[in-house]
Amino acid sequence: MKRVFLAVALALLLCAPAYADVNFVNGNFDSGTLDGWTLGSQTYYGPTTYGSAGTGLTTWSPGTNGGTAVANVNPGTDPIVGIPKSYNNQAARIGDSLAWGYSGGGNIYNWISQSANVTGSTPGKLFFEWAAVLEISGHAYSQTPFFEVSIKDNTTGATIYDYKKYEQDGGFWTTDNGWKYSTGNNSSYPGWYVEELDLAALGVSVGDNLTLTALARDCTPSAHAMYVYLDGFSQAPPPPPGTVPEPSTWMLLASGLAGLTAFRMRKRG
Repeated sequence: MKRVFLAVALALLLCAPAYADVNFVNGNFDSGTLDGWTLGSQTYYGPTTYGSAGTGLTTWSPGTNGGTAVANVNPGTDPIVGIPKSYNNQAARIGDSLAWGYSGGGNIYNWISQSANVTGSTPGKLFFEWAAVLEISGHAYSQTPFFEVSIKDNTTGATIYDYKKYEQDGGFWTTDNGWKYSTGNNSSYPGWYVEELDLAALGVSVGDNLTLTALARDCTPSAHAMYVYLDGFSQAPPPPPGTVPEPSTWMLLASGLAGLTAFRMRKRG
């Protein structure tokens, strides 16, 4: 029986995928706060940036006109375009739906960032999800709202992930009554992209330091709104929304051993 146990355990461990151990604090935002993240908001985006630690915060509004730069959001439906506000449980929203950038002390650049080290025996994979929403401005390309989600390997200096879209980028947005939202790569969960990064294939090594940044910029002439939802930084694939997560390796192992035990008992009988 011991040999059977060891054989089953070894087989399951060998077939299990390698996951990264990237130590993002509160990477899925399920603490209900913005703990672990650095928040930023400014009238421009450059080397000198205004930021704040998210410790204990659920929202952050550095402007004086009521606009929200970053917020922790509960599950539900976006009130403007109807896409889900999170992929699983809670999420972060960078920016908001107000065209508030130039009135009452608001800012047009809003962002969130965090750095983390890659640990473990192999770099493995990193999973996360995001969705973007903007107000149609009709301005020239470089003046329209845009968003950017990027990950930089600070150890090597390489940008391993960078997704940036303006209002006028075709083939990406779905139009909805004066607004647009990212179409997404999950047909059953509109708006959301589920990203799977093979860190080793991207040149990342164990011990490297990574910085994630998610940025939303309102349009520059008149601050038509732009905001981004961010969710679920994890070492393992996210469960499909509304479904039960897949069994873990140890649950599979227990099931296999239970079956072997039942077979052995039947054989004895």
